[in-house]
Amino acid sequence: MTTTRVRIGAAVIAVLAAFLMAFQATNAAFSAQTTNAPNAFGAGSVALSDNDAGSAMFNVSNMAPGDSSTGCIEVTYSGSLNPEVRLFGTATAGDGLEAFLDLTVVRGTGTCAAFGTSTAVWTNGTDGDLGVFIGSATNYTSGQDNWQPTGGGPDDTVPYQFTVALQDNNAAQGKTVTATFTWEAQNL
Repeated sequence: MTTTRVRIGAAVIAVLAAFLMAFQATNAAFSAQTTNAPNAFGAGSVALSDNDAGSAMFNVSNMAPGDSSTGCIEVTYSGSLNPEVRLFGTATAGDGLEAFLDLTVVRGTGTCAAFGTSTAVWTNGTDGDLGVFIGSATNYTSGQDNWQPTGGGPDDTVPYQFTVALQDNNAAQGKTVTATFTWEAQNL
Protein backbone atom coordinates (compact mmCIF):
# COMPACT_ATOMS: atom_id res chain seq x y z
CA MET A 1 0.00 0.00 0.00
CA THR A 2 2.84 2.33 0.70
CA THR A 3 4.24 1.68 -2.76
CA THR A 4 0.89 2.40 -4.26
CA ARG A 5 0.76 5.68 -2.44
CA VAL A 6 4.24 6.55 -3.56
CA ARG A 7 3.36 5.68 -7.15
CA ILE A 8 0.17 7.76 -6.99
CA GLY A 9 2.09 10.64 -5.38
CA ALA A 10 4.80 10.39 -8.04
CA ALA A 11 2.18 10.29 -10.78
CA VAL A 12 0.44 13.36 -9.35
CA ILE A 13 3.76 15.21 -9.11
CA ALA A 14 4.63 14.22 -12.69
CA VAL A 15 1.27 15.40 -13.99
CA LEU A 16 1.59 18.64 -12.01
CA ALA A 17 5.12 19.22 -13.33
CA ALA A 18 3.98 18.56 -16.89
CA PHE A 19 1.08 20.98 -16.39
CA LEU A 20 3.36 23.72 -15.04
CA MET A 21 5.78 23.28 -17.94
CA ALA A 22 2.95 23.43 -20.48
CA PHE A 23 1.44 26.47 -18.69
CA GLN A 24 4.75 28.34 -18.82
CA ALA A 25 5.24 27.45 -22.47
CA THR A 26 1.82 28.80 -23.46
CA ASN A 27 2.38 32.03 -21.53
CA ALA A 28 5.71 32.79 -23.13
CA ALA A 29 5.32 35.42 -25.85
CA PHE A 30 6.96 38.50 -27.26
CA SER A 31 5.17 41.77 -26.46
CA ALA A 32 5.44 45.52 -27.02
CA GLN A 33 3.36 48.58 -26.15
CA THR A 34 3.11 52.21 -27.11
CA THR A 35 1.24 54.98 -25.29
CA ASN A 36 -0.32 58.20 -26.50
CA ALA A 37 0.31 60.98 -23.96
CA PRO A 38 -2.65 62.12 -21.79
CA ASN A 39 -5.30 63.67 -24.03
CA ALA A 40 -7.12 66.82 -22.86
CA PHE A 41 -10.53 68.08 -23.92
CA GLY A 42 -12.31 71.35 -23.14
CA ALA A 43 -15.61 72.87 -24.22
CA GLY A 44 -15.82 76.36 -25.69
CA SER A 45 -18.13 79.02 -24.34
CA VAL A 46 -20.83 81.42 -25.48
CA ALA A 47 -21.27 84.44 -23.17
CA LEU A 48 -23.16 87.75 -23.48
CA SER A 49 -23.42 90.75 -21.20
CA ASP A 50 -24.52 94.37 -21.43
CA ASN A 51 -23.78 97.67 -19.76
CA ASP A 52 -27.23 98.37 -18.31
CA ALA A 53 -26.13 97.66 -14.71
CA GLY A 54 -29.57 96.20 -14.04
CA SER A 55 -31.41 99.35 -15.12
CA ALA A 56 -34.16 99.69 -17.72
CA MET A 57 -33.25 101.39 -20.97
CA PHE A 58 -36.58 103.29 -20.91
CA ASN A 59 -38.83 104.61 -18.18
CA VAL A 60 -41.10 106.97 -20.10
CA SER A 61 -44.53 108.08 -18.92
CA ASN A 62 -47.09 110.70 -19.91
CA MET A 63 -46.24 110.49 -23.62
CA ALA A 64 -48.17 112.70 -26.05
CA PRO A 65 -48.71 111.87 -29.74
CA GLY A 66 -45.45 112.38 -31.62
CA ASP A 67 -43.26 112.15 -28.50
CA SER A 68 -40.25 109.92 -28.95
CA SER A 69 -37.52 108.55 -26.74
CA THR A 70 -34.15 107.05 -27.62
CA GLY A 71 -32.13 104.64 -25.53
CA CYS A 72 -28.86 102.84 -26.15
CA ILE A 73 -27.27 99.74 -24.68
CA GLU A 74 -23.90 98.15 -25.37
CA VAL A 75 -23.85 94.37 -25.73
CA THR A 76 -20.58 92.49 -25.28
CA TYR A 77 -19.71 89.00 -26.44
CA SER A 78 -16.99 87.33 -24.36
CA GLY A 79 -17.22 83.67 -25.35
CA SER A 80 -14.60 81.65 -27.17
CA LEU A 81 -16.81 80.22 -29.95
CA ASN A 82 -18.02 82.16 -33.00
CA PRO A 83 -21.75 82.82 -32.53
CA GLU A 84 -24.70 84.56 -34.10
CA VAL A 85 -26.53 86.99 -31.82
CA ARG A 86 -30.24 87.75 -32.24
CA LEU A 87 -32.64 90.14 -30.53
CA PHE A 88 -36.20 89.40 -29.45
CA GLY A 89 -38.73 90.83 -27.04
CA THR A 90 -41.73 90.22 -24.82
CA ALA A 91 -44.44 92.37 -23.32
CA THR A 92 -44.44 91.58 -19.61
CA ALA A 93 -47.25 93.92 -18.48
CA GLY A 94 -49.63 96.54 -19.80
CA ASP A 95 -52.82 96.90 -21.75
CA GLY A 96 -51.85 97.33 -25.39
CA LEU A 97 -49.71 100.46 -25.85
CA GLU A 98 -47.20 98.40 -27.85
CA ALA A 99 -49.53 98.59 -30.87
CA PHE A 100 -49.17 102.39 -30.86
CA LEU A 101 -45.41 102.71 -30.33
CA ASP A 102 -43.31 102.98 -33.48
CA LEU A 103 -40.03 101.10 -32.96
CA THR A 104 -36.68 101.46 -34.67
CA VAL A 105 -33.61 99.45 -33.61
CA VAL A 106 -30.15 99.90 -35.11
CA ARG A 107 -26.87 98.18 -34.28
CA GLY A 108 -23.83 100.40 -34.52
CA THR A 109 -20.10 100.29 -34.20
CA GLY A 110 -18.15 101.95 -31.44
CA THR A 111 -20.07 102.86 -28.30
CA CYS A 112 -23.36 104.49 -27.35
CA ALA A 113 -21.47 107.77 -26.82
CA ALA A 114 -19.62 107.48 -30.14
CA PHE A 115 -22.21 105.63 -32.22
CA GLY A 116 -20.58 104.63 -35.51
CA THR A 117 -21.83 103.05 -38.70
CA SER A 118 -25.25 101.52 -38.19
CA THR A 119 -27.10 98.47 -39.44
CA ALA A 120 -30.90 98.45 -39.30
CA VAL A 121 -32.21 95.67 -37.08
CA TRP A 122 -35.90 96.73 -36.97
CA THR A 123 -37.50 99.66 -38.78
CA ASN A 124 -41.06 100.75 -38.06
CA GLY A 125 -41.76 101.74 -41.66
CA THR A 126 -40.63 98.34 -42.97
CA ASP A 127 -41.05 95.91 -40.10
CA GLY A 128 -43.70 97.36 -37.80
CA ASP A 129 -44.35 98.83 -34.40
CA LEU A 130 -43.32 97.49 -30.98
CA GLY A 131 -46.37 95.22 -30.93
CA VAL A 132 -45.37 93.59 -34.21
CA PHE A 133 -41.80 93.21 -32.94
CA ILE A 134 -42.72 91.44 -29.69
CA GLY A 135 -45.35 89.38 -31.50
CA SER A 136 -43.00 88.13 -34.21
CA ALA A 137 -39.51 88.13 -32.64
CA THR A 138 -40.25 85.86 -29.69
CA ASN A 139 -37.12 83.70 -29.36
CA TYR A 140 -33.73 83.02 -30.95
CA THR A 141 -35.21 81.33 -34.02
CA SER A 142 -37.52 84.24 -34.89
CA GLY A 143 -35.21 86.90 -33.45
CA GLN A 144 -33.91 89.87 -35.39
CA ASP A 145 -30.34 90.75 -36.39
CA ASN A 146 -27.49 88.43 -37.22
CA TRP A 147 -24.54 89.97 -35.42
CA GLN A 148 -21.59 87.58 -35.61
CA PRO A 149 -18.82 88.57 -33.20
CA THR A 150 -15.58 86.67 -33.56
CA GLY A 151 -14.77 85.94 -29.91
CA GLY A 152 -11.75 88.04 -29.06
CA GLY A 153 -12.11 90.39 -32.04
CA PRO A 154 -12.60 94.16 -32.20
CA ASP A 155 -16.33 93.84 -32.88
CA ASP A 156 -17.11 92.04 -29.61
CA THR A 157 -18.93 95.08 -28.12
CA VAL A 158 -21.57 96.88 -30.14
CA PRO A 159 -24.18 99.51 -29.27
CA TYR A 160 -27.87 98.98 -29.98
CA GLN A 161 -29.95 102.14 -30.29
CA PHE A 162 -33.72 101.91 -29.75
CA THR A 163 -36.14 104.71 -30.66
CA VAL A 164 -39.84 104.57 -29.72
CA ALA A 165 -42.38 107.16 -30.78
CA LEU A 166 -46.04 107.40 -29.80
CA GLN A 167 -48.38 107.34 -32.79
CA ASP A 168 -51.04 110.02 -33.19
CA ASN A 169 -53.95 107.71 -32.45
CA ASN A 170 -56.63 108.50 -29.89
CA ALA A 171 -56.94 104.77 -29.05
CA ALA A 172 -53.49 104.92 -27.38
CA GLN A 173 -54.76 107.24 -24.67
CA GLY A 174 -54.12 105.96 -21.13
CA LYS A 175 -52.57 102.66 -22.27
CA THR A 176 -49.29 101.21 -20.96
CA VAL A 177 -46.79 98.49 -21.79
CA THR A 178 -43.71 97.03 -20.15
CA ALA A 179 -41.39 95.34 -22.62
CA THR A 180 -38.27 93.25 -22.15
CA PHE A 181 -35.58 92.98 -24.82
CA THR A 182 -33.38 89.88 -24.92
CA TRP A 183 -30.21 89.13 -26.86
CA GLU A 184 -29.29 85.48 -27.32
CA ALA A 185 -26.10 84.04 -28.77
CA GLN A 186 -25.74 80.56 -30.20
CA ASN A 187 -22.53 79.20 -31.63
CA LEU A 188 -22.43 78.58 -35.36
